[in-house]
Amino acid sequence: MKILKSLWFKCIVSLSLIILISGASIAILSDVLHVSSEERTSRALKKIYGDNLPSYSTFLDVEDKSRNDAIITNQYGEISKIFIVDKTSDADNDYDMVFMSTGYHGYKDGQITMWIQVRFTSDNKTIAKTVITGNTKQTLMSLLDNSFTNFFTKDGNNNLKNYFTSDKNASEGNKNVVTGATKSANAGCNAVNCVIEYLKGAN
Repeated sequence: MKILKSLWFKCIVSLSLIILISGASIAILSDVLHVSSEERTSRALKKIYGDNLPSYSTFLDVEDKSRNDAIITNQYGEISKIFIVDKTSDADNDYDMVFMSTGYHGYKDGQITMWIQVRFTSDNKTIAKTVITGNTKQTLMSLLDNSFTNFFTKDGNNNLKNYFTSDKNASEGNKNVVTGATKSANAGCNAVNCVIEYLKGAN
């Protein structure tokens, strides 16, 4: 039949085969490359604790479809994950809370997402570590290096009474100033402020 020999027929058959093969490949790769919520959490917490990951429990995880958690928001940003990490010292009442927090009001009103480890002891709570894990619309992120993230741990040991700011002219707050990336630094500061605000309200 002429239709079987026509160029259009051959094109349709070729496209159909490509679609079938592509669909099958995507389905197979989806299964092979799928990462469970637990594995994603483990990988994230290893950024804080390394390979010697302590035991932990989930308090909030909006990405875990088996839960019905809602994002926590305030004027500084939003919190999408909270994990309680078991005893971190010889004291029975010591523990950590690890937050995935996204700070608002960065460059071009963009955002920065950070993992923030808060250590709780019998008489204090301090920021123990911060790790930048993502951003939207931010530039010059290389300027937000270890000196920026370590600042929160050095000057954050105030029982979380004070907030942070990237504005060198601010009258209040711990000033974490990054020359040339003030707006992006503002979003990073707000990621930490979001956690401080949450913990103040949780008391």
